[in-house]
Amino acid sequence: MRKKAIWLALLGYALGCGIGVFFALRSGNFSLKTSLPRILLGGIPGAVAMASTVIYDIEEWSLLRATVTHFVIVMGVIIFGCFVLDWFEPWSLSFWIMIAVEAVAYFIIWLIMYLGYRGQIRKLNEMLKESKEDPPSGE
Repeated sequence: MRKKAIWLALLGYALGCGIGVFFALRSGNFSLKTSLPRILLGGIPGAVAMASTVIYDIEEWSLLRATVTHFVIVMGVIIFGCFVLDWFEPWSLSFWIMIAVEAVAYFIIWLIMYLGYRGQIRKLNEMLKESKEDPPSGE
């Protein structure tokens, strides 16, 4: 799991830096000297968010616990971005809208995953029931 987290962190860092480049170019006053530190710092939230997806691999955790934990981690990263990287004005209306959008997105993702797993469990239970009713020949 640690190796997977490291690879995901590297991928997330690269994607975060790429997003940082996009925002730096979009700002209109791009200069490498002023933008590079923000671009490099912008990779940190991507690395943390991607690496923390390994919590979904912890078999002892419920889907709800893993989703809430990941949400809290990502919200921490976003708050870091607000205060350190000036992504949003902290505690502004756009900040709260962003938090609400994230919460709704996480709920929708959790619901889709929950319904998918529930369907798989039903199929497995049906297969198990059928196998108990019809034991394999030769026994």
